[in-house]
Amino acid sequence: MPAPSEPEKFSIAEMMERLQSPPPDQPHSDGELVTRSDGSQAFRVRKRKRRSQQPVKVARQRSRRVRMVQVSAALILPLLAVLVAGAAIIFSNSSLFRDHFLQQLALSTGSKVELEQFRMNPASAHVERISLTWPDDNVLRNLTLRNVKADVALSSFLGKSLTGEELSCADASLMLRIPQTLLSERASTPTPQNQPFLFNRYGFPKSQILLGDPAAPLIRLQNSEISFFPVNDKARAQLLTSRGDLSIIGWPKLRMDRSLIEFRGSDIDVISLRLRHESDNQGTFELSGTLSPYASDHPSSLSIQLESFLVAGIIGPDLGRLFSGRIDTLPNSKISALSFSPAGPNLDASLAIEFRNSLASAFDAKAFPFLFGLSQLFQDNWFERPVFESVLSGQIHRQNHIVAIRQLHLETKNRIALRGSITITPERMLSGDLDVGIPDAIIKSSKNPHLDSLFSPLNDGFRWLPLKIAGSSTTPTDNFKALYEAASPSQQPDSSDSIPSFEDLTRPN
Repeated sequence: MPAPSEPEKFSIAEMMERLQSPPPDQPHSDGELVTRSDGSQAFRVRKRKRRSQQPVKVARQRSRRVRMVQVSAALILPLLAVLVAGAAIIFSNSSLFRDHFLQQLALSTGSKVELEQFRMNPASAHVERISLTWPDDNVLRNLTLRNVKADVALSSFLGKSLTGEELSCADASLMLRIPQTLLSERASTPTPQNQPFLFNRYGFPKSQILLGDPAAPLIRLQNSEISFFPVNDKARAQLLTSRGDLSIIGWPKLRMDRSLIEFRGSDIDVISLRLRHESDNQGTFELSGTLSPYASDHPSSLSIQLESFLVAGIIGPDLGRLFSGRIDTLPNSKISALSFSPAGPNLDASLAIEFRNSLASAFDAKAFPFLFGLSQLFQDNWFERPVFESVLSGQIHRQNHIVAIRQLHLETKNRIALRGSITITPERMLSGDLDVGIPDAIIKSSKNPHLDSLFSPLNDGFRWLPLKIAGSSTTPTDNFKALYEAASPSQQPDSSDSIPSFEDLTRPN
């Protein structure tokens, strides 16, 4: 037996025999016994195939295909978006789109439309100037917008309307006319499907509104900031204004503070419209109520509330030379209102205010000749411009440029009282009747028999003298001098004492 370290030796015959006869422990299932053409036998073993569907390789191939699709989409989709956006921009800036837009705008507004330099890009639309002109039977005359900019949505390039969050312009001008006949309500209201504009807010930072003849408008609002919301929380259109200069023909100049107006069907709800005097920031003039421009049976009316408002801002500067101070409206007054007819000439506007004294200011009267005469007769300069703090009430009426103060009652205890009415015409001519009341103690202390005979007996704590007011606002006149000179003294003084004339008594020292 050979040593373990030595290799086993076989002859060639033994090696061939071993190749032809597998070991007894090798299973025959691994091959197939075949007989060759020379008679020898051998086992044919099936070839082992390499696996091609390995999980790692499959996952790697799938990931490669996904990346290829992603890269292709990243390249193709932006290119398609650029092509679509470019085509949309070209179309929206074409004459076909512009003509269609003008046609839709004209149909929805019933106006003649003029457009200058219309252009769009993916983020906004710009118009250099747009003008809408309505026929003569419409209360709207003309609307002109300049330098219009709109933040448009992408749907504007494919839809029939320009939609977006806000439309604004640098300058807006709206002209309104007074119709010769009563307005008739529109038979149909534009629907969202045929409206050329569909924005959440319309902003006009610098606007003006004219009513009447553009050369001499009845009402002019300038330099006002206006915001319009087509739909608010109550599903109503809402108009907000702030600041601005308000001019009403024949009225003192006012300033717009702010306003909130809502449109409810054919009615207009003026929630609040607050005005101020042109030179005063303290007092307020507030209007509120509902307007019915299509109602033909009664005029529209707005209630008025004054708070510490300068009386000259209501009665005008001419009467303001005679009376000055601040007034408030009486609470829950049914008289204080601004009424007008939408179809009447010059609107047929009338203003009535029932007022009282304001705690923030005193009220005084001045420039009347009888006040100067009393100050000289009583030798007290206070009567030349008396201040009324105890009682102040009356009514102010304005219509057809005529201003009247009626049921005037001014009183300062133990000094003077005024009652009556006074009117001023557009030609600045005065007319009126005033009762002047003086306490009996002051008349007695003057020791002037003419005054004692001039004034009536005591009534309501005063002795009264009725006067006629005339003249103009710059030079008012009254009949105090004539009444004084015609008065007969109730008791004759000593013959050695001569009664001084009215000129002597009223001559300034």
